Formats: sequence, C-alpha cells, structure tokens
Amino acid sequence: MAHITMLIQKLKGGGAERSVFRTAGGLAKRGHDVDIVVFSPTFIYPGELPRTARLIVLCSRFGWMRRARSDVPQGTLWRSGLASPFRLAGFAAGLVREFGAAARVLVRPASFGHALRLARYFERERPDIVFANLASAEYAAFFAARLVSSPPPIVPILRGADEAGAKSTRRRRLLFPMAARLVAVSRGVSENIAALVEASSEVGIATIHNPAFAPEIARHAEAEPDHPWFRDGGPPVVLGVGRLTPQKDFPTLIEAFHRVSAAHPCRLLILGEGFGRAELESQVRALGLEDRVSLPGWADNPWAFMARSRLFVLSSRQEGLSNVLVEALTCGCPAVSTDCAGSLEILEDPDLLAPMGDPERLAEAMLRALARPADKAALSARAARFSLERTVEGYDRLIAAVLAGAKA
Repeated sequence: MAHITMLIQKLKGGGAERSVFRTAGGLAKRGHDVDIVVFSPTFIYPGELPRTARLIVLCSRFGWMRRARSDVPQGTLWRSGLASPFRLAGFAAGLVREFGAAARVLVRPASFGHALRLARYFERERPDIVFANLASAEYAAFFAARLVSSPPPIVPILRGADEAGAKSTRRRRLLFPMAARLVAVSRGVSENIAALVEASSEVGIATIHNPAFAPEIARHAEAEPDHPWFRDGGPPVVLGVGRLTPQKDFPTLIEAFHRVSAAHPCRLLILGEGFGRAELESQVRALGLEDRVSLPGWADNPWAFMARSRLFVLSSRQEGLSNVLVEALTCGCPAVSTDCAGSLEILEDPDLLAPMGDPERLAEAMLRALARPADKAALSARAARFSLERTVEGYDRLIAAVLAGAKA
C-alpha cells in the first residue's frame, strides 16, 4: 500500500473538493495511507471529510487565526514550518537558468510561498505519490519537488479545459514534462490537454472520472426542500445549481428560461451564491421574471430540490466533468447541458446539449427535454457509471503503474 497525498489549495466548497474527499476516502478504505493537504484553513465541507484520511493544513499561525471561517474539523493537523528562503532563491535562479526568458511565465509568488511549506511536508512525511488538484496546487507541487533531494512523483488532476494562448497553458507546457503522469476527469478534458500541451504525449494521460455518484444522495433527496414552490401546486420547477460566477453562465440560463416560459409554464430556481448575484437579479427584473425566477442562495441539501424538479440545466461555459449534472441524474431529474467537456459522456444524447453561451439553442434543448417523460430509474442507472468504486479502481491502477516506474 502507498502513502498518498491529495493536494488542493483550500476546501472552499465545490465539485473539486467533493471529488477529493470521496476519492481520498475510497483510497483509504483500500488500505492506502492518505493525506488531504491544503494551504488555507477554509472549511466549507468539514462534515464530509473522510475519517480514514488525515487533513493537514500548511499555513502560518497568523493565517490560521485570521482566515479560518468555520469550526476546524476534528483531528486536523497544522504544519507551519518553512523551508529555508535561501533554497527558494536558489530555485528561482535555477528556473531562469533552465527556462531562460520563459521563466517569467512560471512566476506565481503565492505558489512559491506554498512550495516552501510543501517542501518541508515532503521531507517530513515522504509521500509515495502526490495528486495535485487545480492549477495553484500543481504549481506549488512542481516547485516544491525542485526544493527536495528525493521528490515524490507529481500527478496533476486536470479538472477543466484550457484555452490556447492562456497563461495557464504556457505554464503547463513548461511544467508537465516533470509530471509522472496526468489525470483527466473526462475524455473531453484529455483531448483538450493533448491538443494544447505537447508534453502530454510524452507523459501520458489517464482518464479517470470524478466519483460523482454517491448512493447516500438518494437518502438526502428524501428530505423536503425548503422552498414554497414545491408545496403550492404551481407550475413545475427548472433548477440550476452552482456558484454565481461567470463560469456557470446563469445569464444565459435566465435568457433561455425567458424563452421557454413563454411556451411552457414553469419556474426557475437557481441555488448558489457569489459575486454575480446583483447582475442576475437585475436581469430578472429587466425581463419581468420576478414571479418566475428565484435565487434563494446556498442550499446544504441541493439533492432534495433535484428530486422534485422537472428539469435540471447546466449552463456552464467551462467544466471538466460536472459533478452536479451526475447528481441531478442520481436524483432522477432529467437534465440538459451546454456542450462543455464531459457533458456528452454523462448525458449520452446530443439532443440534450446546446452550444455554450447560446440561449436560443439552450431553450430548444430545454423544451425537448420538458416534452419527454421522465424515467427516473434509467436516469439513476446512467449516473451510477460514475461511482466511487470505478474511480478508486482507476487510481489504484495508476498508482501501481507510477510507483513501478519510479522503482524501475
């Protein structure tokens, strides 16, 4: 069995964090020693942390006291020690020597600071393999590996598509040759990275889906949702769930709903919170939809809403493999989506997809779905393909291959 590190910036809530928790718990049950390592004491999902894995926070005492926003999960370990700043200065000089003018693309001051603490963690704990989730953790892991004499293999988990010419793509072209392997959460992400980052063909990409299906969701879905629209006998509810940010593109959903509601009586409920709330509320007023659109904020149990909604809509401009789309199917809720990476793998029907940012085409897909009868059992069975068991089997095979290569 291996000592595994699941590295992520912070536990701020979201699909990536939920996937990390479930994967870490599944690997621990297989007998691996698993650490979930974060750089910030922000805990939105403390109740979901697997008890079989260690949670380690790498931050200063000041950061621990100032930035914590909720109760610290029981058993959390705090590591504040720093590696010598002289090592970081030497590493920065090494970057310039190795990459020349391209080294400026790699400069991320926050990642360098995280790398100092992570290097000490590598030296103290000596993990066998490190899975880095999201770009900030990727950079810190690669930098920390350059600061220690015996670095562990670094395996980035790619949870979203990149854009040609983006700074993140240029960084990855420089750093990914140092990876032991790459993990993509969908075939769409794998194809995207292979097309943009030449190093992926040398390193190799394994496609391992998020463990988005969880049997306990059905139990949570039995609860009564806290919203009057599910009790008043009115028109059916169309549901959206996610942070109120540009990535989720709820303006396109609201515009599409405006078209749909003119032809099919229904109401739109969007669960989530974020800095885009004011813009969305202004759009709702401008379209005269105040009595048909509700934004009640964050919900601890979105599955209860999914189980009683007529249709779920994912309007995102970017996803890797949408956990919430799988969760909607788990609850027996029909769904449509934009054609972001992974959506076709989940829905398996091009008629349920629409181009990103196109409210007219999204409205057409919504009307097609609303006209179909809902087969809840079939939808749940489709979601079950994204089980924790399949995910853990994929990681187990990858861990064995990477460690065998490291020893060869």
